[in-house]
Amino acid sequence: MQLFVYGSLKSGGKYHCYLEEASLVSEHASVNGVLYDSGLGYPAFVMSETEIVKGELYEIPEQLWPALDDLEGYAGEAATDLFDKTTILVEANGEKVEAVIYVANDPQLLKTKISSDTWDAAQSLHA
Repeated sequence: MQLFVYGSLKSGGKYHCYLEEASLVSEHASVNGVLYDSGLGYPAFVMSETEIVKGELYEIPEQLWPALDDLEGYAGEAATDLFDKTTILVEANGEKVEAVIYVANDPQLLKTKISSDTWDAAQSLHA
């Protein structure tokens, strides 16, 4: 299954090391959504019909999903998870494909809307 990454998992980001065994599908991918600065050194994503978020697309080996879920605060418990794990249409390499994305589940993560469509991965290095 593929994963769209938009924050600290991107190339150059603090947690990109989690993707060492993953295969890069596209370093220029996009989805409909909005990014918020969580104030914690990583962004939070929410769906939007009118705005675009740019990121990267990876093919994730099955054995990596538990560590990614743990990093993203996802355990399948809607009442307590930081992020929800859902499927979204991603535009990459001139086509639309389905991929998993971690969507903000905790409204406290939505501190400040990011005005650009891209999270600077260097921001996650300093938090």
